Amino acid sequence: MDIPENGWYRCRLERRRLKQLMRRTDADGLLRFGSFLALVAGAGWLALASVGAPWAVPAFLLYGTLFAFGESAAHELSHGTVFRRRWLNEAAYWIACFMSGREPIYGRYRHARHHTFTSLRGLDPEGAGGRPRSLGLTVLEMLLRIQHNRVHGGAMLRHCFGIIDDVDRNVACIPESEHAAMCRNARIMAAAQALVVVWSIAFQTWLPVLLLLLPRCYGTWLHDLCSRTQHDGLASDVKDHRLTTRTILLGPVLRFLYWNMNYHIEHHMHPTVPFHALPALREAIRDELPPPSRGLRGAWREILPALIRQRKDPGYHLVPKLPETPAAAAPAAGAPS
Repeated sequence: MDIPENGWYRCRLERRRLKQLMRRTDADGLLRFGSFLALVAGAGWLALASVGAPWAVPAFLLYGTLFAFGESAAHELSHGTVFRRRWLNEAAYWIACFMSGREPIYGRYRHARHHTFTSLRGLDPEGAGGRPRSLGLTVLEMLLRIQHNRVHGGAMLRHCFGIIDDVDRNVACIPESEHAAMCRNARIMAAAQALVVVWSIAFQTWLPVLLLLLPRCYGTWLHDLCSRTQHDGLASDVKDHRLTTRTILLGPVLRFLYWNMNYHIEHHMHPTVPFHALPALREAIRDELPPPSRGLRGAWREILPALIRQRKDPGYHLVPKLPETPAAAAPAAGAPS
Protein backbone atom coordinates (compact mmCIF):
# COMPACT_ATOMS: atom_id res chain seq x y z
CA MET A 1 0.00 0.00 0.00
CA ASP A 2 1.40 3.37 -1.02
CA ILE A 3 1.52 5.84 1.83
CA PRO A 4 1.28 9.47 0.69
CA GLU A 5 3.98 11.91 1.72
CA ASN A 6 3.32 14.26 4.60
CA GLY A 7 2.29 17.80 3.80
CA TRP A 8 -1.00 18.63 5.48
CA TYR A 9 -2.01 22.26 5.77
CA ARG A 10 -1.65 23.67 9.28
CA CYS A 11 -3.08 26.97 10.46
CA ARG A 12 -0.63 29.18 12.31
CA LEU A 13 -0.74 28.58 16.05
CA GLU A 14 1.90 29.32 18.64
CA ARG A 15 3.24 26.19 20.32
CA ARG A 16 2.68 27.75 23.74
CA ARG A 17 -0.99 28.41 22.95
CA LEU A 18 -1.42 24.87 21.62
CA LYS A 19 0.03 23.42 24.84
CA GLN A 20 -2.46 25.50 26.83
CA LEU A 21 -5.35 24.22 24.73
CA MET A 22 -4.20 20.60 25.11
CA ARG A 23 -4.54 20.63 28.89
CA ARG A 24 -6.85 17.93 30.24
CA THR A 25 -8.49 17.77 33.66
CA ASP A 26 -10.39 14.98 35.33
CA ALA A 27 -12.94 17.54 36.52
CA ASP A 28 -13.91 18.50 32.96
CA GLY A 29 -14.20 14.85 31.99
CA LEU A 30 -16.22 13.82 35.03
CA LEU A 31 -18.58 16.75 34.65
CA ARG A 32 -19.23 16.13 30.95
CA PHE A 33 -19.38 12.32 30.97
CA GLY A 34 -21.23 12.17 34.28
CA SER A 35 -23.78 14.73 33.09
CA PHE A 36 -24.27 12.80 29.86
CA LEU A 37 -24.86 9.49 31.68
CA ALA A 38 -27.22 11.19 34.12
CA LEU A 39 -29.21 12.65 31.22
CA VAL A 40 -29.45 9.25 29.54
CA ALA A 41 -30.44 7.59 32.85
CA GLY A 42 -33.16 10.20 33.42
CA ALA A 43 -34.56 9.62 29.94
CA GLY A 44 -34.40 5.87 30.59
CA TRP A 45 -36.45 6.27 33.76
CA LEU A 46 -38.99 8.29 31.77
CA ALA A 47 -39.12 5.57 29.11
CA LEU A 48 -39.71 2.88 31.74
CA ALA A 49 -42.43 4.98 33.36
CA SER A 50 -44.15 5.31 29.97
CA VAL A 51 -44.59 1.56 29.38
CA GLY A 52 -48.26 0.96 28.67
CA ALA A 53 -48.96 4.68 28.31
CA PRO A 54 -49.89 6.40 25.02
CA TRP A 55 -46.68 8.46 25.16
CA ALA A 56 -44.37 5.41 25.28
CA VAL A 57 -43.15 5.79 21.69
CA PRO A 58 -41.98 9.42 22.03
CA ALA A 59 -40.48 8.62 25.45
CA PHE A 60 -38.42 5.73 24.05
CA LEU A 61 -37.48 7.81 21.01
CA LEU A 62 -36.17 10.54 23.31
CA TYR A 63 -34.20 7.99 25.30
CA GLY A 64 -32.78 6.35 22.17
CA THR A 65 -31.84 9.72 20.68
CA LEU A 66 -29.82 10.64 23.77
CA PHE A 67 -28.35 7.13 24.15
CA ALA A 68 -27.09 7.16 20.54
CA PHE A 69 -24.81 10.09 21.36
CA GLY A 70 -22.77 7.57 23.32
CA GLU A 71 -20.97 7.22 19.99
CA SER A 72 -19.80 10.83 20.26
CA ALA A 73 -18.54 10.08 23.76
CA ALA A 74 -16.74 6.95 22.50
CA HIS A 75 -15.14 8.99 19.72
CA GLU A 76 -13.73 11.62 22.06
CA LEU A 77 -12.64 9.05 24.64
CA SER A 78 -10.84 7.08 21.90
CA HIS A 79 -8.53 10.09 21.51
CA GLY A 80 -7.68 9.91 25.22
CA THR A 81 -8.44 13.60 25.71
CA VAL A 82 -11.40 13.54 28.11
CA PHE A 83 -9.60 12.73 31.39
CA ARG A 84 -6.12 13.45 32.64
CA ARG A 85 -5.86 10.05 34.32
CA ARG A 86 -5.68 7.29 31.74
CA TRP A 87 -7.58 4.71 33.80
CA LEU A 88 -10.55 7.08 34.09
CA ASN A 89 -10.51 7.65 30.33
CA GLU A 90 -10.35 3.90 29.65
CA ALA A 91 -13.15 3.08 32.09
CA ALA A 92 -15.42 5.68 30.50
CA TYR A 93 -14.34 4.51 27.03
CA TRP A 94 -15.51 0.96 27.78
CA ILE A 95 -18.93 2.23 28.86
CA ALA A 96 -19.26 4.38 25.73
CA CYS A 97 -18.06 1.50 23.52
CA PHE A 98 -20.78 -0.74 24.94
CA MET A 99 -23.33 1.99 24.25
CA SER A 100 -22.12 2.38 20.65
CA GLY A 101 -21.60 -1.32 19.92
CA ARG A 102 -17.87 -1.43 19.30
CA GLU A 103 -14.76 -3.09 20.69
CA PRO A 104 -12.36 -0.50 22.15
CA ILE A 105 -9.06 -1.39 20.45
CA TYR A 106 -10.49 -1.92 16.96
CA GLY A 107 -12.52 1.28 17.26
CA ARG A 108 -9.54 3.33 18.39
CA TYR A 109 -7.08 2.19 15.70
CA ARG A 110 -9.63 2.36 12.90
CA HIS A 111 -10.50 5.92 13.82
CA ALA A 112 -6.84 6.90 14.17
CA ARG A 113 -6.37 5.71 10.60
CA HIS A 114 -9.22 8.01 9.54
CA HIS A 115 -7.40 10.96 11.10
CA THR A 116 -4.12 10.06 9.45
CA PHE A 117 -5.64 9.73 5.97
CA THR A 118 -8.76 11.90 6.14
CA SER A 119 -10.76 11.64 2.89
CA LEU A 120 -7.89 10.02 0.98
CA ARG A 121 -9.72 7.41 -1.06
CA GLY A 122 -8.46 3.88 -0.56
CA LEU A 123 -6.72 4.87 2.68
CA ASP A 124 -9.46 6.34 4.89
CA PRO A 125 -11.26 3.33 6.47
CA GLU A 126 -14.27 5.38 7.54
CA GLY A 127 -15.12 6.08 3.92
CA ALA A 128 -14.85 9.86 4.04
CA GLY A 129 -14.43 11.14 0.51
CA GLY A 130 -16.54 8.39 -1.01
CA ARG A 131 -19.52 9.18 -3.21
CA PRO A 132 -23.06 8.03 -2.29
CA ARG A 133 -24.31 5.05 -4.27
CA SER A 134 -27.89 5.76 -3.30
CA LEU A 135 -29.59 8.51 -1.34
CA GLY A 136 -32.06 5.91 -0.11
CA LEU A 137 -29.24 3.84 1.37
CA THR A 138 -27.76 7.00 2.89
CA VAL A 139 -31.05 7.82 4.61
CA LEU A 140 -31.49 4.19 5.75
CA GLU A 141 -28.01 4.24 7.23
CA MET A 142 -28.85 7.43 9.10
CA LEU A 143 -32.03 5.90 10.51
CA LEU A 144 -30.77 2.42 11.42
CA ARG A 145 -26.94 2.67 11.53
CA ILE A 146 -26.63 -0.37 9.26
CA GLN A 147 -23.08 0.24 8.00
CA HIS A 148 -21.76 1.03 11.47
CA ASN A 149 -23.28 -2.14 12.91
CA ARG A 150 -21.98 -4.21 10.00
CA VAL A 151 -18.42 -2.89 10.37
CA HIS A 152 -18.10 -2.97 14.15
CA GLY A 153 -20.46 -5.88 14.78
CA GLY A 154 -18.75 -7.94 12.08
CA ALA A 155 -15.32 -7.14 13.51
CA MET A 156 -16.45 -8.08 17.01
CA LEU A 157 -17.88 -11.38 15.78
CA ARG A 158 -14.76 -12.50 13.95
CA HIS A 159 -12.50 -11.35 16.77
CA CYS A 160 -14.54 -13.46 19.20
CA PHE A 161 -13.28 -16.47 17.22
CA GLY A 162 -9.73 -15.13 17.02
CA ILE A 163 -9.97 -14.36 13.29
CA ILE A 164 -7.68 -11.53 12.18
CA ASP A 165 -8.23 -10.68 8.51
CA ASP A 166 -6.82 -8.27 5.93
CA VAL A 167 -9.25 -5.55 7.03
CA ASP A 168 -7.74 -5.64 10.51
CA ARG A 169 -4.17 -5.64 9.21
CA ASN A 170 -4.37 -3.30 6.21
CA VAL A 171 -7.44 -1.10 6.75
CA ALA A 172 -7.69 -0.60 10.50
CA CYS A 173 -3.93 -1.30 10.84
CA ILE A 174 -4.17 -3.06 14.21
CA PRO A 175 -0.64 -3.86 15.45
CA GLU A 176 0.02 -7.55 15.98
CA SER A 177 0.87 -6.80 19.61
CA GLU A 178 -2.79 -5.76 20.15
CA HIS A 179 -4.44 -8.76 18.48
CA ALA A 180 -4.78 -10.91 21.61
CA ALA A 181 -6.18 -8.06 23.72
CA MET A 182 -8.57 -7.07 20.92
CA CYS A 183 -9.95 -10.62 20.69
CA ARG A 184 -10.29 -10.81 24.48
CA ASN A 185 -12.13 -7.48 24.55
CA ALA A 186 -14.44 -8.62 21.75
CA ARG A 187 -15.43 -11.69 23.78
CA ILE A 188 -16.12 -9.52 26.84
CA MET A 189 -18.28 -7.10 24.82
CA ALA A 190 -20.13 -9.92 23.07
CA ALA A 191 -20.74 -11.66 26.40
CA ALA A 192 -22.15 -8.43 27.86
CA GLN A 193 -24.53 -8.09 24.90
CA ALA A 194 -25.52 -11.75 25.20
CA LEU A 195 -26.28 -11.27 28.90
CA VAL A 196 -28.73 -8.50 28.00
CA VAL A 197 -30.52 -10.89 25.63
CA VAL A 198 -30.54 -13.65 28.28
CA TRP A 199 -31.93 -11.13 30.78
CA SER A 200 -34.78 -10.31 28.40
CA ILE A 201 -35.55 -14.00 27.77
CA ALA A 202 -35.37 -14.95 31.45
CA PHE A 203 -37.79 -12.22 32.50
CA GLN A 204 -39.87 -12.45 29.30
CA THR A 205 -39.55 -8.76 28.52
CA TRP A 206 -38.05 -6.80 25.65
CA LEU A 207 -37.14 -3.89 27.94
CA PRO A 208 -33.44 -4.74 28.52
CA VAL A 209 -32.89 -5.11 24.77
CA LEU A 210 -34.86 -1.92 24.02
CA LEU A 211 -32.92 0.03 26.64
CA LEU A 212 -29.38 -1.31 26.17
CA LEU A 213 -28.91 -2.78 22.68
CA LEU A 214 -31.37 -1.25 20.23
CA PRO A 215 -31.20 2.50 21.09
CA ARG A 216 -28.13 2.93 18.87
CA CYS A 217 -30.38 1.80 16.00
CA TYR A 218 -33.79 3.36 16.62
CA GLY A 219 -32.34 6.53 18.19
CA THR A 220 -29.45 7.31 15.87
CA TRP A 221 -31.21 9.80 13.59
CA LEU A 222 -30.10 13.02 15.31
CA HIS A 223 -26.56 11.87 15.95
CA ASP A 224 -26.19 10.93 12.30
CA LEU A 225 -27.66 14.22 11.12
CA CYS A 226 -24.79 15.81 13.04
CA SER A 227 -21.99 13.37 12.21
CA ARG A 228 -22.63 13.20 8.48
CA THR A 229 -22.03 16.94 8.18
CA GLN A 230 -18.36 16.31 9.01
CA HIS A 231 -17.19 15.40 5.49
CA ASP A 232 -20.17 14.80 3.18
CA GLY A 233 -20.19 16.74 -0.07
CA LEU A 234 -16.62 18.01 0.35
CA ALA A 235 -13.39 17.26 -1.48
CA SER A 236 -11.34 14.09 -1.29
CA ASP A 237 -7.66 13.40 -1.90
CA VAL A 238 -6.66 16.87 -0.67
CA LYS A 239 -4.33 17.37 2.29
CA ASP A 240 -6.19 20.36 3.66
CA HIS A 241 -8.79 19.74 6.37
CA ARG A 242 -10.44 23.05 5.50
CA LEU A 243 -11.47 21.54 2.15
CA THR A 244 -12.41 18.03 3.30
CA THR A 245 -14.00 18.76 6.67
CA ARG A 246 -16.84 21.00 7.82
CA THR A 247 -17.37 23.09 10.95
CA ILE A 248 -20.94 24.04 11.80
CA LEU A 249 -22.43 26.30 14.47
CA LEU A 250 -24.81 24.53 16.86
CA GLY A 251 -26.77 25.54 19.94
CA PRO A 252 -25.63 24.59 23.46
CA VAL A 253 -27.78 21.43 23.76
CA LEU A 254 -26.50 19.81 20.59
CA ARG A 255 -22.94 20.93 21.32
CA PHE A 256 -23.20 19.20 24.69
CA LEU A 257 -24.54 15.95 23.25
CA TYR A 258 -22.15 16.03 20.31
CA TRP A 259 -19.11 16.77 22.48
CA ASN A 260 -18.28 19.92 20.46
CA MET A 261 -17.51 17.82 17.38
CA ASN A 262 -19.30 20.44 15.31
CA TYR A 263 -15.87 22.14 15.44
CA HIS A 264 -14.62 19.44 13.13
CA ILE A 265 -12.00 21.22 11.06
CA GLU A 266 -10.37 22.27 14.31
CA HIS A 267 -10.60 18.73 15.70
CA HIS A 268 -8.92 17.24 12.62
CA MET A 269 -6.12 19.79 12.60
CA HIS A 270 -5.37 19.22 16.30
CA PRO A 271 -6.98 15.96 17.54
CA THR A 272 -5.04 16.16 20.82
CA VAL A 273 -7.01 19.26 21.85
CA PRO A 274 -9.85 18.11 24.17
CA PHE A 275 -13.52 18.70 23.40
CA HIS A 276 -13.96 21.59 25.84
CA ALA A 277 -11.13 23.62 24.24
CA LEU A 278 -12.30 23.35 20.62
CA PRO A 279 -14.23 26.67 20.66
CA ALA A 280 -11.09 28.41 21.94
CA LEU A 281 -9.01 26.64 19.29
CA ARG A 282 -11.33 27.96 16.60
CA GLU A 283 -10.91 31.50 17.90
CA ALA A 284 -7.14 31.08 17.77
CA ILE A 285 -7.04 30.03 14.10
CA ARG A 286 -10.29 31.45 12.70
CA ASP A 287 -8.51 33.92 10.37
CA GLU A 288 -7.40 30.97 8.20
CA LEU A 289 -10.66 28.99 8.31
CA PRO A 290 -13.66 29.06 5.95
CA PRO A 291 -16.95 30.43 7.33
CA PRO A 292 -18.84 27.80 9.36
CA SER A 293 -22.22 26.45 8.30
CA ARG A 294 -25.03 27.85 10.43
CA GLY A 295 -26.85 25.02 12.17
CA LEU A 296 -27.89 21.59 10.94
CA ARG A 297 -30.43 23.09 8.57
CA GLY A 298 -27.83 25.34 6.97
CA ALA A 299 -25.33 22.50 6.64
CA TRP A 300 -27.83 20.14 5.02
CA ARG A 301 -28.97 22.85 2.60
CA GLU A 302 -25.40 22.66 1.27
CA ILE A 303 -24.95 18.90 1.53
CA LEU A 304 -28.13 17.48 -0.03
CA PRO A 305 -27.79 19.17 -3.46
CA ALA A 306 -24.11 18.13 -3.50
CA LEU A 307 -24.96 14.48 -2.73
CA ILE A 308 -27.60 14.46 -5.47
CA ARG A 309 -25.17 15.92 -8.01
CA GLN A 310 -22.41 13.49 -6.99
CA ARG A 311 -24.63 10.58 -8.02
CA LYS A 312 -24.18 11.65 -11.66
CA ASP A 313 -20.88 13.49 -11.32
CA PRO A 314 -18.61 11.72 -8.78
CA GLY A 315 -15.90 14.32 -9.33
CA TYR A 316 -18.09 17.15 -8.07
CA HIS A 317 -17.59 18.55 -4.58
CA LEU A 318 -18.31 21.70 -2.63
CA VAL A 319 -15.46 24.21 -2.36
CA PRO A 320 -15.47 26.22 0.89
CA LYS A 321 -14.44 29.86 0.62
CA LEU A 322 -10.99 30.21 2.15
CA PRO A 323 -9.74 33.54 3.50
CA GLU A 324 -7.24 35.35 1.32
CA THR A 325 -4.25 35.53 3.61
CA PRO A 326 -0.56 34.87 2.91
CA ALA A 327 -0.65 31.95 5.34
CA ALA A 328 -3.49 30.33 3.43
CA ALA A 329 -1.71 30.54 0.09
CA ALA A 330 0.19 27.26 0.33
CA PRO A 331 0.09 24.12 2.49
CA ALA A 332 2.59 24.02 5.30
CA ALA A 333 4.64 20.87 5.84
CA GLY A 334 3.73 18.78 8.84
CA ALA A 335 2.65 15.37 9.99
CA PRO A 336 -0.89 14.27 9.18
CA SER A 337 -3.27 14.71 12.06
